[in-house]
Amino acid sequence: MKNILLVDDDDGFRESVRETLSLSGYEVHEVNNGADALKCLKTMNIDLLITDILMPELEGIELSSLVRDINPDLHMIGMSGGGRIGFDYVKKASNTHFNSFLAKPFQREELLNEIKKYITE
Repeated sequence: MKNILLVDDDDGFRESVRETLSLSGYEVHEVNNGADALKCLKTMNIDLLITDILMPELEGIELSSLVRDINPDLHMIGMSGGGRIGFDYVKKASNTHFNSFLAKPFQREELLNEIKKYITE
């Protein structure tokens, strides 16, 4: 079973995505901030990172840069609704840090199709 680390500070959204991924056969580890994500990445075997971009403590773009030092080959999917700095900026910045980007809200199939680009059973 493939391991996905899901990072999002919105508990309801994270739970919804976790449920989708679990029902699709993935082992999901979830945290609500980038700092905790880094701890997981240092101790766990993760096949894919899916992270929100705008979060307190450690934002997704900062997280992605630090992840490259830990595991330069790890595929990462960024996601955001745009938030306080605007969707266009977030998407443009994300394109340089992530393998893929999803605009919130996204459809279940859209998420699963992105995941299948990077991990297979």
